[in-house]
Amino acid sequence: MLLSVCTLLSALALVSSQKAVTQKPSFITADVGTKLIVSDAALPVPVLTVLPPSSEELKSNKATLVCLASDMSVGFADVRWLVNGNSVTSGVITGSVQQQDNKKFTLSSYLTIDGCEWDNSKVITCEVSAGGKAASVKINKSECSE
Repeated sequence: MLLSVCTLLSALALVSSQKAVTQKPSFITADVGTKLIVSDAALPVPVLTVLPPSSEELKSNKATLVCLASDMSVGFADVRWLVNGNSVTSGVITGSVQQQDNKKFTLSSYLTIDGCEWDNSKVITCEVSAGGKAASVKINKSECSE
């Protein structure tokens, strides 16, 4: 009996030294396909480079622009192309994210438009969002050397 009382007192002493958490834990409800990004506010924005179409390709009345996103801190990104401020999805091909040697990530996206759209000096924008950080870069024919 004495052993049972000592065990009970030891158990009570142990319980009394612990803090009881009585609040329900926080939770998030999300639909299928919802992305939850928890990131450090100090994450850098992706580094973007847009390459103009080749002069050889322009001879066939096509223009493919390449958007290279590098030094992304996360392995997923959303890419959006705009022509004169209007979002376009036709002619867009975006590759999968690849890990760089420095453990950051890179991504390539391609936009193919009619050569006349490029010749008319329309402003082409590539926007990339990764890890809650976004970057954009604009290009048009008048900014490129022939």
